[in-house]
Amino acid sequence: MKRTIVLIGCVFLLFGGCQKVRRNNVSEFPQSLAGAWEANKDNLNYWRIVFKPDGTISSAVIALGEYEVKPNQTTKTKGPDGEPGFIDAGDFDAFYNPKSRELTADIKLKQLYLDLGVSHGVIKGSWEFFITGEVSEDGKTWAGDWFNSTDIAALLHDPNSPKDKSKLKEAAKLQVDLGQEDEGLHLIFTKVVPDANTGSNK
Repeated sequence: MKRTIVLIGCVFLLFGGCQKVRRNNVSEFPQSLAGAWEANKDNLNYWRIVFKPDGTISSAVIALGEYEVKPNQTTKTKGPDGEPGFIDAGDFDAFYNPKSRELTADIKLKQLYLDLGVSHGVIKGSWEFFITGEVSEDGKTWAGDWFNSTDIAALLHDPNSPKDKSKLKEAAKLQVDLGQEDEGLHLIFTKVVPDANTGSNK
């Protein structure tokens, strides 16, 4: 399943960056930035963020499994064999500095539980995505550096337990803070649709 492959890849690739970052003062959000922005379409680490005209974020398709999440809502998920899981999202914040044209998206996942199947295990915990960078002068692209703040546990299924009552044991604890001095991942977002409420191009 494509989503499973993407998700497994994200677990190992998303911990690439947490340089010290600074939130800019919030100004009136330009109407030209409202709408859906995409990065890495049809590739690993796909992103889609929808900004509303008032500068808030209405939804995001996150690289972590390519699930669509909405602020302060819970999204139900399914593993490769239908294993139930969830993503409990928190606040989604946007910041814009008109002098530097710097746009920032701060997406918080308060709790998540994603079952990747018996052979891959489970990840659970909390995750914050912080993407910040300059919007081009023509307003068509957004070059963002992507940072992560995580408190994640990786769990493995006990191969000796029954499949219908599989037991889990912690295999690793992954914790990354935004203040750590590591390089972030670089994303190039493209403005794809003007409809900021639904993200639809219809």
